[in-house]
Amino acid sequence: MPLTRHARLGPYEIVAPLGAGGMGEVYRARDTRLGRDVAVKVLPASVSEKPEVRARFEREARVASALNHPHICVLHDIGCDGGIHYLVMELVEGESLAERLGRGPLSTADVLRLGAQIADALDRAHRAGVIHRDLKPGNVMLSKSGAKLMDFGLARAIGPAGPVGGNLATPPALTQSPTIAQPLTAEGTLVGTFQYMSPEQLEGREADARSDLWALGCVLYEMATGRRAYDGASQASLISAIMKDEPRPMIEVAPMTPPSFDRVVRACLAKDPEQRWQSAHDLALALRWPVGDGAGAHETSPGAPVERQVVLTAAHVRQLSDRNPRLVGYPLTYIDNQVDSDRLVVLLHGVGADDGRFENVVRTSRHRAVAITLVGFGRREGIRPMLGIDDHSRVLRILLRELVAECRPKKTLLVGHSAGADQFLRMVHDEPGAGVDLAGLVALGPNVSIETCFATRLYAKIDAGNPAGTLTILKTLAKDIDSLETWLVVQSYLSQTFIKLGSNLEPLRRYSAEMVEPFEKPGDPLAEWYRAARRRIPCVRLVFSNEEAAAAEALLARHLESNVLGDDFTEDSFVIEPVHHLGLLDPALISRHVEDVLASTED
Repeated sequence: MPLTRHARLGPYEIVAPLGAGGMGEVYRARDTRLGRDVAVKVLPASVSEKPEVRARFEREARVASALNHPHICVLHDIGCDGGIHYLVMELVEGESLAERLGRGPLSTADVLRLGAQIADALDRAHRAGVIHRDLKPGNVMLSKSGAKLMDFGLARAIGPAGPVGGNLATPPALTQSPTIAQPLTAEGTLVGTFQYMSPEQLEGREADARSDLWALGCVLYEMATGRRAYDGASQASLISAIMKDEPRPMIEVAPMTPPSFDRVVRACLAKDPEQRWQSAHDLALALRWPVGDGAGAHETSPGAPVERQVVLTAAHVRQLSDRNPRLVGYPLTYIDNQVDSDRLVVLLHGVGADDGRFENVVRTSRHRAVAITLVGFGRREGIRPMLGIDDHSRVLRILLRELVAECRPKKTLLVGHSAGADQFLRMVHDEPGAGVDLAGLVALGPNVSIETCFATRLYAKIDAGNPAGTLTILKTLAKDIDSLETWLVVQSYLSQTFIKLGSNLEPLRRYSAEMVEPFEKPGDPLAEWYRAARRRIPCVRLVFSNEEAAAAEALLARHLESNVLGDDFTEDSFVIEPVHHLGLLDPALISRHVEDVLASTED
C-alpha cells in the first residue's frame, strides 16, 4: 500500500509521491533531524520478502554510497522501519531525461554537455570498479546543475579478474528486468531497458565498462534524434535488431547532426566491445571537443554563431612592430552570436587552436559573445602570417576597440583558455592595457610554471623543415607526462593542431617559443601579470584544472608567505576545478564563472 502524507519512516516524514517502478516507490520526504528535503525510495512489500530483491536493494545502497561525484545522485541513508526497507537519497529538483525526451530531441550543445557529464559519472563508477548495467533515460535526472546518474540497483562490482560477488554475475532474466514497470503494452511494443542492452548482455555474457558505453551511445542517439537507436514491435524483433542491424544514420533522422558527433556515437554502438570506446574518460573527452563541422548550426537560440571579419588596414599595420605589407587586407576572423545584450564576452583559444574551440560557448551564451582566432591560426589560411606576442596583443586591442564601438556594452569581459589566458593577461599587463574598459577577466588554465607548459614547450621545439626531428620530439613527450589523462589531452591538442596547420608550422613554433620564454627565466610571471591586471580590472579570476593544481597551490603558498599576488588578491580570484585541462572548456563551467564575475562587478 502506498505511503500517505505525514507517514514516518524513522526520522523521515513523507510529503508526496514522486514516482514508482518495478523495484520501488519514490517519495519526497522531510528529514526532521536536519530540516532538509530528501527523496525516499521504498521497497514494495510485495517483493521485500524475496531475499534476492532485498539483496539488490542493499547492493544499490552499498554501491551508491561509495561513489562521490557531482553527476551521481548522493545516497544519504538506509533503513528499515516496521518491515519497510528504504533508501534516502539526494532530492534532485528537475525532470528525468526520459520526461525531457517526451518533448522531442535536445540541441546539439545540450547533448554534448549532458552526454559528457554522464560519461564523467560512468568514469567515476568504473574507476571504483562498478558497472551500472542499467543506463537509460529514466535513470538520468536533469537539474539546474546538469545531469545526475541514478539507480545503481543492477550495478555490479568488478575486480582485476572480472565480476565478483556470487550471484551478482548472473544476468537478470530477459523477461523479468526488475526496472521494467510493465512488460508489454496492449499494442505489443516493448517497454523497458532492452533497448539499451549491449549485444554481449543479450547473449548472457559478462558486462564490463564497455557495455555501459553501448548504453550511453543509445542514450546519446535518442537525445540527438528523439528516436531510439534500436526498437521493435516485439522482444524478439528488438533483440534481433540489436544483434544484427545498424541504427539508422543520425544524419537521416536529424539532418543537422554534425558528422563528427555521429562518428562518436557510432563508436559507442560497435557490436564488438573491442571496437568501441575503451573508457568513459575517452568518450567524455570526445564529447567535450567543440564540434567543428556544423554542430548545432540550425540552432537560433540564444544566437547561432556567424563568422565575421575585421580587415587589417595600413593604419592598423603601422601600429605593429612587424609592419609586414602582406598583413594589409588580412581578414581577422571571429565568430559572433549577435545576441542583443549590454554585456560583451570575448573568448580567446589556446595555442594552435582557433575560434571553433568556443563555438558551443558562443552559441549558448545569453550575453553577446564572440570568439577570436589569432592571426595565422585560422582554419582556412593558405599563407600563415607570423606575429610575435606583443603584435598579437596589438591586433587584439584593434579588434576589441572595433567590437566595443559596435556593441556599446556596459560591461566587457575577457575569457581566455590556456595560452589564450596567458595572451590576455600579458596584453593587460603591458602599458596600453586592453585598450578598452574591462569589467572582468577569466583566465582558464593559465600557465603557472614551465612544468604546466605541456604542449607549448613541445611546439616551441618543432622544426617545420625536419619532419623526422618533429616526430622524435612528439615521441619524447610521454617522458614529461605522469598521467594517462594528461597524455590523452595533449594528444588531442596535437592531432587537431597538426592536421589543421599541415606543414606550415613556423607560426606555431615562434608563438610557442615566445609564450614559454617568461617561464624559463627566474621570477613569477603569472603573479606579476595578475597584479597588473588587478590594478586595471575590477575582477580577475584564475581558474585551474587538475593539470595545473599542484603548481597553482604552490603559487598560493608563495602568496601566503610573501604576498606575491599583491594586496588586491581576493579568495574568489583563485579557483581549482576538479576537471582535466579540456574540461575547462565546458560551456556550463564557463557560463558559471562568467556569471559570477559579472555579478561581482554589479554596482
